Amino acid sequence: MSRSGDSSVTSNVQPVRTSTFDEAMSFVLEVRETFRDQRDKFETFLNILKALGQGSMRENRPDYATLVARVKQLFHGHNNLIIGFNTILLPEHQISLEDENDSEEESSVISTARDY
Repeated sequence: MSRSGDSSVTSNVQPVRTSTFDEAMSFVLEVRETFRDQRDKFETFLNILKALGQGSMRENRPDYATLVARVKQLFHGHNNLIIGFNTILLPEHQISLEDENDSEEESSVISTARDY
């Protein structure tokens, strides 16, 4: 029996999207350039990416909330990097820019309050 006519087998096959890989590499290079004078921050980011990549292994699932919180702290003040990082996250794990702006406003209020 020939499977060449079985469209259900071929219809589920998705071509590899090289643009996604290229976009991801572009983003990693952007992070590297942003933190070129802070090698430890770039290495921390690479370690977070490795941990996120391990999410496909059942026995070693990462704690996404913790990893996302680490990225949010690492990219504080770099909204362009947060936006880029969000492209690789599921919607429920994405970092809200409103949270980032609220955090900056809160810091400003705290600093102002200390001056009095």
